[in-house]
Amino acid sequence: MRFTRVVLACFALLCSRLNAQSADTSRSRTFLNRGDLGWAAAATGTTVLISAFDKSIARASQESRFQDSSLHRFALNVSHVNETTLTIAGIATYGIGRLTHSELITDVALHATESVVLSSIAAQLIRGPLGRTRPYVSHDSDQYLFRPFKGFFGKSSFDNRAFPSIHTSSSMAVATVITMETNRRAPGATWIVAPVLYTAALLPGVARIQLDQHWASDIVSGAFMGVFAAYKVVSYSHDHPDNRFDRMFLRASVMPGPNGGVLVGFSPGF
Repeated sequence: MRFTRVVLACFALLCSRLNAQSADTSRSRTFLNRGDLGWAAAATGTTVLISAFDKSIARASQESRFQDSSLHRFALNVSHVNETTLTIAGIATYGIGRLTHSELITDVALHATESVVLSSIAAQLIRGPLGRTRPYVSHDSDQYLFRPFKGFFGKSSFDNRAFPSIHTSSSMAVATVITMETNRRAPGATWIVAPVLYTAALLPGVARIQLDQHWASDIVSGAFMGVFAAYKVVSYSHDHPDNRFDRMFLRASVMPGPNGGVLVGFSPGF
């Protein structure tokens, strides 16, 4: 789809900027800073621009050529890659890293899990109050239909929490963490790793468009949130290796326990 190519081009530009920033020797004193307002403005502007095409993209995605049984099945399978599965996978990978005493696996898994959780919480705080309806609610005819505070609870809450896409924010967060960690350790491989990861990370979001559960602008906003959360987590963690969170979890010890169990020990270092 042309939409996918355009979004990939935008994020290729964004990621080159993020990699340039991550190579900067300056250290951010706080997790958030004034410069982040510029990124927020860019994300908002891009999302508003894309929203003008939401209706046409939604209707095009429901054409018969995109709705055959094999594509629909593929979309359903890809949509299983979400914040829950990625968080569980991150925690499991973190455990493997601790058990095998791999600093690389532990570090990447911890930061990926942090980023998924952070971006998911931020997205939920927006989705509930905003109450943007999903495309199928208006039969792809009104991308600006909002029901404020209707996205929290109730039988119809799922219908009213389209913006932003947590599927996309989660997958893009993981892709960004791995890309940034690759750039730190093997910069020459970034140009190979980044396109593969970001293409794969966009698939859950594109699948949700095909399933008529998200507008294109939901995907774009979710992608920005995932990239931003991951960038902040990775850059801040490496700029401040003695931060309390990393001291607690990167110094944890995991070892086989009795009866096939696992023992976990923490060394907070507060």
